[in-house]
Amino acid sequence: DTGSHHTAFPCKECAKCGEKHHTDHYYDWSRSETFRPLSCSECEPGGKCSGGKCIFSQSYTEGSSWKAYQVKDQFFCGGNEPDAWHNPIDRSYAIEFTFGCQTSETGLFITQLADGIMGMAANDATLTKRLYDANKIEHKMFAMCFRRELHQSKEGVTAGVLTLGGVDTRLHSSPMVYGRNTVNRGWFTVFIRGVYLRSNGGQTSKPDSSDQHITKLNINVLQVNSGKGVIVDSGTTDTYFHRSLKGPFEQAFKAISGRSHSNRAIKLTKEELLALPTVLVQLDAFKDKIDPALGSPDSIPGLVGSEIDPERPADVLLAIPATHYMEYDTKADAYTSRLYFSEGSGGVLGANSMMGHDILFDWENGRVGFAESSCEYYADVAEVGEDGEVEDEAGVEADCILGVPSLSQECMDSVDTSVCHGDGTTKVTGKEKWTMVVESPGLKGGMSCEEIILRDYAEDIHEEHEHPEPPIAFCDGNGLCFKERVCQMTCDDVMNEEKGD
Repeated sequence: DTGSHHTAFPCKECAKCGEKHHTDHYYDWSRSETFRPLSCSECEPGGKCSGGKCIFSQSYTEGSSWKAYQVKDQFFCGGNEPDAWHNPIDRSYAIEFTFGCQTSETGLFITQLADGIMGMAANDATLTKRLYDANKIEHKMFAMCFRRELHQSKEGVTAGVLTLGGVDTRLHSSPMVYGRNTVNRGWFTVFIRGVYLRSNGGQTSKPDSSDQHITKLNINVLQVNSGKGVIVDSGTTDTYFHRSLKGPFEQAFKAISGRSHSNRAIKLTKEELLALPTVLVQLDAFKDKIDPALGSPDSIPGLVGSEIDPERPADVLLAIPATHYMEYDTKADAYTSRLYFSEGSGGVLGANSMMGHDILFDWENGRVGFAESSCEYYADVAEVGEDGEVEDEAGVEADCILGVPSLSQECMDSVDTSVCHGDGTTKVTGKEKWTMVVESPGLKGGMSCEEIILRDYAEDIHEEHEHPEPPIAFCDGNGLCFKERVCQMTCDDVMNEEKGD
């Protein structure tokens, strides 16, 4: 749950906490040699001493709640297989982690399939941060990729993948592009710059055909992003926009589809569902400029492009197709829109907006990444020999994987204009610097990140022509790599840039 930061699940003393509905039995701490409750002198934030234990609780907007006491035990994430806890690779990531031993639950916590909650907001109490502090993962980030399954069971649902410490690019059908996280801690918050409806649907940010038309909604950007802002919250099932969007959205929806938008159940054929408009949400880019070597924003899936917004082509374009915002009820054989326009301030991009994407929650670099994906779960697990050495990396990329380069130092920031002497045609030399996040450092024997930067330069005919000298490539050892290259500008160009022309 990216909208909270506590981890808690039912322990054996939890009364009427819905064990029959959950994937697992109540946690029996008596079978653990490493389990221990926190004493009153050890209470972590949120915990208050009562009866010799650190008691804490959490309530949620839709009415659910739980109560628990703070405990510690050895904690690690494993696969979905019944014997996954035996995997020595998974077990090597175990840490002593503080979580809540639930003693009571109400509402959906009783009837939901999941037995508890894992908060993943940008907070010191989360598993991601604790793994990072223990040097188990290299980066304060995680990626979440999931989709909707029509069927579920107590054996679990193979509907997605959670990646701790980075991203798994094997899941991606488009490059990962990055929006700006507007806050430093807490909720992951994006800035909505625009909202559009595309006729005749489509599942991705790119249109399927030339006869699909895009309608831009007239929105008040300040209202849409007011208050807490717009958060990306996997713990909220539906999507909620600011109420000022209701009128423009309903008007455009009716004009495009011939149907009125409401949150009442309607009967639809598969063809009618797929023909409903796709919602496109424009999010502020992490960086306004992308490396020209990657091509123009028009050629990169997931970016707005110059046709939609010529002033901000590098912004992120998040596609929410009708197959995601229309929820299907198998019993009623009907669909209900789960887009709501009820917020007095800000909004929530909930789970139905996130589906079909691998989303990187990058606390470390202040950004949220989006890559389109089917989010297919696969059981690729490294094979380990009797000596504990990894024999098969199960398809893990051997070479370093770098994120999309963003411009961190422009040419004009480093040029010496003292040589101009009033001659606008004089050329001045400087350096431009591009920054990339290390999404995967690769494996021993694979290409290093620096080698990847130089290889990409050598293979790009356009870049080699524009910049005859290879770039300087280096990494800082903390998850960032850089390439610096010589650049030239005329004195007139520098003066025009400074004036904002």
